[in-house]
Amino acid sequence: MSCYLAIDGPDGCGKSTQAAALVHWLDAEGADVLRVREPGSTPVGEALRSLLLSPQTGELQPISEVLLFSAARAELMTRVVRPALEAGKVVVAERCFLSTAVYQLLAAERAEAHGMDLRWFEDLTRRVHGDCLPDAVYLLDLPAEVSARRRDRREAPRDRIESRSTEYHARVREGYLQAAKREPRAQVIDVDRSFDEVQQELRAHVAALTSRGRS
Repeated sequence: MSCYLAIDGPDGCGKSTQAAALVHWLDAEGADVLRVREPGSTPVGEALRSLLLSPQTGELQPISEVLLFSAARAELMTRVVRPALEAGKVVVAERCFLSTAVYQLLAAERAEAHGMDLRWFEDLTRRVHGDCLPDAVYLLDLPAEVSARRRDRREAPRDRIESRSTEYHARVREGYLQAAKREPRAQVIDVDRSFDEVQQELRAHVAALTSRGRS
């Protein structure tokens, strides 16, 4: 059974480690599983990722960021996700359109000045995805101060967006919760607890969705 799952949430919420563990479990369950990331996982997407996240890029207009993230997403849908689903694979994506709605619109201070709102972006997203939307979006939620502490513990240098202000990242958390209320595919998962507890909840959601049963 093909299935498209997205794991999203603010920086520091544990998307990558939870996605890796979920992919390992799905593989052990016998699924033909593919892990991708946004932006990225295509040549164009990786090039745009470097541009969008590099501190050397400096400030971009919010509409420029929205269009560049959406361009990377369009390449990913056409070249990777759709063919994988047609081949019967389970696709696990780190981030999806929800991130763009939050980081570039809901948390941004200048989005409305460029004529952007959620309805405009939702229309753009439908054009980018076509009929290839995620079956479920798992929003990993935790308090902004907890995600800040997790980001501070990272050894890797912060990218251009991670380096934004504490106030911005607080708006990100609230933006995710607001976006989740508008998105019927979104399921909010509390990650302010142990890794194993979160992973077991993710597996339960995915097992119910794919009818694979629990391990």
